[in-house]
Amino acid sequence: MNPALWNISGDVRVNLFFALLPPDAVSPAIDRLGGTLQQAHRLPGYRIAKERLHNTLAAVHSPASLTENIQRAKRLGARIRYPSFPVRFEWIGSFKAGRERYPLVLRGEDGLKPLIGFQQEVAAQMAHAGFAVTRNYTPHITLLWTDRCVEEYPIAPIGWTVRDFVLVMSLVGQARHVHIDRWRLQ
Repeated sequence: MNPALWNISGDVRVNLFFALLPPDAVSPAIDRLGGTLQQAHRLPGYRIAKERLHNTLAAVHSPASLTENIQRAKRLGARIRYPSFPVRFEWIGSFKAGRERYPLVLRGEDGLKPLIGFQQEVAAQMAHAGFAVTRNYTPHITLLWTDRCVEEYPIAPIGWTVRDFVLVMSLVGQARHVHIDRWRLQ
């Protein structure tokens, strides 16, 4: 098990999920875009740190203990066989959730179709393994959280070839992610 897990207090709330991470060569561009957009639109709030940028594939929900969920999710991740695929994020916009906080996100259309196919495979494997699966999926990367919506508009596309996926544990309220395991795509 990941040694970073040994230092986590039992009273810390966590979210566990499978995700895609932008590669090291792409993360700085996404991070800079977040800063540029925050400044250009004069958005208060906080940006997502470069090391926490991700696209969630599926949350790991189960009534089992965290340790059991981690072990089951690791077994599931190791079973997934899928070819590498391209992704391309083509526009930004906000989710209109009706709350006081709104995520400004990278989105896409045709450039994310392969990602949607992979996410459906992960969700099917999770359902087969007995995990609760949410059917709604909107691929995105959150850049920052702010107090208002920004209308959608195109950007210079940001893309890469997805070669792996990870199991992430997010420590709620601590702005910290622990990467528990990583699996290569074929």
